[in-house]
Amino acid sequence: MTTTRVEEIIDKIRTSGGRVTQSRRMVVEKIVDGSDHHLTAPELIEAMRQVEPEFHESTVYRVLERLTDLHILQQVQVQSGPTVFHLADGTHVHNHLLCTGCASVTETDGTLLDDVADRVARDHGFTLKAGSPTTLLGRCAQCGPAAS
Repeated sequence: MTTTRVEEIIDKIRTSGGRVTQSRRMVVEKIVDGSDHHLTAPELIEAMRQVEPEFHESTVYRVLERLTDLHILQQVQVQSGPTVFHLADGTHVHNHLLCTGCASVTETDGTLLDDVADRVARDHGFTLKAGSPTTLLGRCAQCGPAAS
Protein backbone atom coordinates (compact mmCIF):
# COMPACT_ATOMS: atom_id res chain seq x y z
CA MET A 1 0.00 0.00 0.00
CA THR A 2 1.22 3.49 -0.81
CA THR A 3 0.88 5.38 2.47
CA THR A 4 1.60 8.69 0.74
CA ARG A 5 -1.30 8.21 -1.70
CA VAL A 6 -3.63 7.22 1.15
CA GLU A 7 -2.65 10.35 3.09
CA GLU A 8 -3.15 12.56 0.00
CA ILE A 9 -6.68 11.19 -0.40
CA ILE A 10 -7.43 11.53 3.33
CA ASP A 11 -6.22 15.15 3.21
CA LYS A 12 -8.51 15.89 0.24
CA ILE A 13 -11.47 14.44 2.11
CA ARG A 14 -10.69 16.56 5.18
CA THR A 15 -10.03 19.70 3.12
CA SER A 16 -13.43 19.30 1.48
CA GLY A 17 -15.08 19.20 4.90
CA GLY A 18 -15.39 15.43 5.26
CA ARG A 19 -14.80 13.42 8.40
CA VAL A 20 -12.33 10.56 8.22
CA THR A 21 -13.35 7.65 10.41
CA GLN A 22 -11.36 4.44 10.79
CA SER A 23 -13.86 2.68 8.51
CA ARG A 24 -13.51 5.30 5.79
CA ARG A 25 -9.72 5.12 6.05
CA MET A 26 -9.91 1.33 5.63
CA VAL A 27 -11.92 1.75 2.41
CA VAL A 28 -9.42 4.30 1.06
CA GLU A 29 -6.53 1.95 1.90
CA LYS A 30 -8.22 -0.91 0.06
CA ILE A 31 -8.87 1.28 -2.98
CA VAL A 32 -5.21 2.31 -3.08
CA ASP A 33 -4.17 -1.35 -2.62
CA GLY A 34 -6.32 -2.26 -5.63
CA SER A 35 -5.24 0.68 -7.74
CA ASP A 36 -3.84 -1.59 -10.43
CA HIS A 37 -7.32 -2.71 -11.47
CA HIS A 38 -10.98 -1.70 -11.45
CA LEU A 39 -13.00 -2.39 -8.30
CA THR A 40 -16.73 -2.68 -7.72
CA ALA A 41 -18.64 -1.73 -4.59
CA PRO A 42 -19.53 -5.40 -3.90
CA GLU A 43 -15.83 -6.34 -4.17
CA LEU A 44 -14.90 -3.59 -1.71
CA ILE A 45 -17.67 -4.62 0.68
CA GLU A 46 -16.49 -8.24 0.58
CA ALA A 47 -12.88 -7.17 1.19
CA MET A 48 -13.91 -4.98 4.13
CA ARG A 49 -15.99 -7.79 5.66
CA GLN A 50 -13.02 -10.15 5.50
CA VAL A 51 -11.26 -7.77 7.88
CA GLU A 52 -14.33 -6.61 9.84
CA PRO A 53 -17.37 -8.93 9.49
CA GLU A 54 -19.82 -6.25 10.69
CA PHE A 55 -18.58 -3.64 8.21
CA HIS A 56 -21.49 -1.48 6.94
CA GLU A 57 -21.90 -1.53 3.18
CA SER A 58 -23.31 2.01 3.27
CA THR A 59 -19.85 3.22 4.32
CA VAL A 60 -18.36 1.84 1.10
CA TYR A 61 -21.04 3.51 -1.03
CA ARG A 62 -20.60 6.86 0.77
CA VAL A 63 -16.81 6.76 0.36
CA LEU A 64 -17.11 5.84 -3.33
CA GLU A 65 -19.55 8.70 -3.89
CA ARG A 66 -17.36 11.19 -2.02
CA LEU A 67 -14.18 10.16 -3.85
CA THR A 68 -15.97 10.33 -7.19
CA ASP A 69 -17.30 13.81 -6.37
CA LEU A 70 -13.75 14.89 -5.48
CA HIS A 71 -12.46 13.46 -8.81
CA ILE A 72 -10.23 11.04 -6.93
CA LEU A 73 -12.07 8.09 -8.45
CA GLN A 74 -13.46 7.59 -11.91
CA GLN A 75 -16.40 5.33 -12.44
CA VAL A 76 -17.32 3.22 -15.43
CA GLN A 77 -20.92 2.18 -15.95
CA VAL A 78 -20.93 -1.46 -16.97
CA GLN A 79 -23.98 -2.31 -19.05
CA SER A 80 -25.14 -5.44 -17.28
CA GLY A 81 -23.02 -5.41 -14.16
CA PRO A 82 -22.02 -3.24 -11.24
CA THR A 83 -20.30 0.11 -11.73
CA VAL A 84 -16.52 -0.21 -11.56
CA PHE A 85 -14.21 2.36 -9.99
CA HIS A 86 -10.52 3.16 -10.27
CA LEU A 87 -8.19 5.86 -9.04
CA ALA A 88 -8.00 8.88 -11.29
CA ASP A 89 -4.34 9.74 -11.18
CA GLY A 90 -4.87 13.19 -12.65
CA THR A 91 -1.89 12.90 -14.96
CA HIS A 92 -3.66 11.39 -17.93
CA VAL A 93 -7.14 10.94 -19.23
CA HIS A 94 -8.02 7.57 -20.57
CA ASN A 95 -11.06 5.99 -22.09
CA HIS A 96 -12.62 2.62 -21.44
CA LEU A 97 -13.47 -0.14 -23.87
CA LEU A 98 -16.33 -2.15 -22.37
CA CYS A 99 -16.98 -5.64 -23.75
CA THR A 100 -20.71 -6.34 -24.02
CA GLY A 101 -19.92 -10.06 -24.05
CA CYS A 102 -17.91 -10.59 -20.87
CA ALA A 103 -18.10 -7.10 -19.28
CA SER A 104 -14.31 -6.74 -19.24
CA VAL A 105 -13.01 -3.18 -19.12
CA THR A 106 -9.86 -2.17 -20.99
CA GLU A 107 -8.21 1.22 -20.58
CA THR A 108 -7.00 3.04 -23.67
CA ASP A 109 -5.05 6.22 -24.29
CA GLY A 110 -7.03 9.44 -23.81
CA THR A 111 -6.08 10.63 -27.29
CA LEU A 112 -8.04 7.81 -28.91
CA LEU A 113 -11.00 10.07 -29.69
CA ASP A 114 -9.15 13.28 -30.59
CA ASP A 115 -9.98 12.94 -34.30
CA VAL A 116 -13.65 12.37 -33.45
CA ALA A 117 -13.68 15.45 -31.20
CA ASP A 118 -12.16 17.54 -34.01
CA ARG A 119 -14.78 16.29 -36.47
CA VAL A 120 -17.67 16.93 -34.07
CA ALA A 121 -16.41 20.48 -33.53
CA ARG A 122 -15.97 21.09 -37.26
CA ASP A 123 -19.22 19.47 -38.46
CA HIS A 124 -21.53 20.41 -35.60
CA GLY A 125 -19.95 23.38 -33.83
CA PHE A 126 -20.00 21.33 -30.64
CA THR A 127 -16.93 21.19 -28.42
CA LEU A 128 -16.52 18.02 -26.41
CA LYS A 129 -15.51 18.55 -22.79
CA ALA A 130 -11.75 18.04 -22.55
CA GLY A 131 -10.63 15.37 -20.16
CA SER A 132 -13.98 13.68 -19.81
CA PRO A 133 -13.54 9.92 -19.89
CA THR A 134 -15.58 8.01 -22.43
CA THR A 135 -16.77 4.43 -22.45
CA LEU A 136 -17.02 2.69 -25.80
CA LEU A 137 -19.11 -0.46 -26.09
CA GLY A 138 -18.08 -3.39 -28.24
CA ARG A 139 -16.69 -6.90 -28.06
CA CYS A 140 -13.20 -7.89 -26.96
CA ALA A 141 -10.98 -10.21 -28.99
CA GLN A 142 -11.74 -13.11 -26.66
CA CYS A 143 -15.52 -12.81 -27.14
CA GLY A 144 -15.31 -12.15 -30.87
CA PRO A 145 -17.77 -10.25 -33.04
CA ALA A 146 -21.41 -10.18 -31.99
CA ALA A 147 -23.84 -12.28 -33.99
CA SER A 148 -25.91 -10.23 -36.43
